[in-house]
Amino acid sequence: MGTYKVIFLGLAVIGSEEEARLIAGLKKKFNLSAERAESLLQRVPIVVKKEISKEEMERYVRAFQEIGGKVSVEEEITAEPLEIMKEAISEKKPDMEGMIICPQCGFKQPETDQCINCGIIISRFLKYQEKASSWDSQAEEASSEKEYPPWESGEEAIGAFFQTAREALFSPTQFFKKAAQAEGYWPPLIYGLICGIIGFGGTIFWQWFIVSRWIPFHRYTALPYSFFLTVISIALPFIVAFKILIESNVAHLCLMIVGGNKNGFQVTFRTVSYSFTGQLFGIIPFIGIAIGNLYALILVIIGVREGHQISTGRAVIAIFFPILVMVGLAIVVIFFLMFFGSMGLFSGVGV
Repeated sequence: MGTYKVIFLGLAVIGSEEEARLIAGLKKKFNLSAERAESLLQRVPIVVKKEISKEEMERYVRAFQEIGGKVSVEEEITAEPLEIMKEAISEKKPDMEGMIICPQCGFKQPETDQCINCGIIISRFLKYQEKASSWDSQAEEASSEKEYPPWESGEEAIGAFFQTAREALFSPTQFFKKAAQAEGYWPPLIYGLICGIIGFGGTIFWQWFIVSRWIPFHRYTALPYSFFLTVISIALPFIVAFKILIESNVAHLCLMIVGGNKNGFQVTFRTVSYSFTGQLFGIIPFIGIAIGNLYALILVIIGVREGHQISTGRAVIAIFFPILVMVGLAIVVIFFLMFFGSMGLFSGVGV
């Protein structure tokens, strides 16, 4: 079964509205920033995908047609016949006088512009090969384009937020690969703040719901519970930001200890910020906070694994390292208390 390449040719219909629609579609369907979408449109024709199956090729064609783009599809042709022809010509074999080898099927025949075996026009085929080589060089450039999380792709904020949350929760491996390629602190920090405020805010609401109905709070303080709720709500963004900063520094320090710091602090910070997607479960009554903390822990493990390109085991050790240290210290303290207690050092002296 052959493979195909998809060549983006630009606008299907010329017009300013169609161009705006196409750029918006490129941003949404292929997670491109506005600059990258415009750059892609200016560099046409450009190979956007190659060596793909017929089914995948048809998906790309439909995707471009839906957003007003024009594409061309070419079946991949092996360069081997062309190389054979070049080699034969360069060697100038005696039996090749007045003969030619078809670059499509490799058939040897009297010199002519049309292959008598497969029927192609040889001059057109060679011209196509030259153009294809330039397209392939552009394809390498297009394939090397970095992918970014939807939150950083320049899309409409609400839609980008929900798409980012969906990818982080349900496709975390691929998502954190993209997050590690991007750069910057502010976009992931703002995203983490939004997730934390929603999740922790939901938890605070459900706690207030329980306390205000089952505990006579007014008996113990002159200030109403709503006052404390307001103070906590105002402080919540600062608490979330501080939590992201502390967790990032602790996680990165632990990564350095276990030898997992491959790509710098920025990757760790971005991972921790986006792992706060798990805190969105805090809006679920009563059990949401537990689910959110567990899911956020899973996400940060996957995130540091993909971001720093380390093994799952090393990522788990790095994230659980503080807990392991605290458990170890607790065991040491309990051991010493039991040891010295057995020697009677903590017993009082009777009077």
